[in-house]
Amino acid sequence: MKNVFILFSILFSSLTFSQNVFWYDVMLEVEGKNASTVAALVDGFYSNHEKSSDVTVNFSSIPLKGPSEKATHIISIASNSSQSLADFRNSLKGENWDLYISKMSNYVKSSKASAGKSLITNGSETNYPIGQVWVFKDVKSTELNSMVQAFGKIIKLVKIDGFSGMGQIVHGTENGESVYIYGTYPNLNDAFNFGPQSKKDAEAFAEFYSVLDKSAEYSKSFTRVLIKSY
Repeated sequence: MKNVFILFSILFSSLTFSQNVFWYDVMLEVEGKNASTVAALVDGFYSNHEKSSDVTVNFSSIPLKGPSEKATHIISIASNSSQSLADFRNSLKGENWDLYISKMSNYVKSSKASAGKSLITNGSETNYPIGQVWVFKDVKSTELNSMVQAFGKIIKLVKIDGFSGMGQIVHGTENGESVYIYGTYPNLNDAFNFGPQSKKDAEAFAEFYSVLDKSAEYSKSFTRVLIKSY
């Protein structure tokens, strides 16, 4: 299904183990020779831009991805409050913002933005530096409930040290991409070893995969590595 699932946010809010996570991502394509300059510009702006305590800004590189993904870096802005996130996004204006964007335009080849919210999470607030996202497209609206329930079994039964969640891409979607799974890890070794560790884990994953096969089409995955948080 190529439409986003705004109505499902109300239906599934009762399934979350923690408060919803609202997010706004900016993906940047930067040539390697300009990476340090862009990092300095991002740091210079977001280190000095006022934000509320319930908003986080993370700047990361994207070292692991498929060939269709051109972005090399990502600025991720998130909050448990949709109002706080909206207020912060609306604050990105004025003389300092215009100067920042003007300078960034000299080094960024392309950019794109998207926004969304979680449907279910494991409630972890651990801030690990490695994050992986799996994106799904053509999700059948009648099957979304089954996907959330199956994922809920995984995060209840499987020991996941970092944050884990499933959500929807509400704005900036393309090619029918509308649902994502996101997880964080303390290091690349743990990320490489993610998966079922016992028979019980394997059964939960198998059920989830069977639901996915009926409900959605896998689109892509990429892994980000944190450079700095603000």
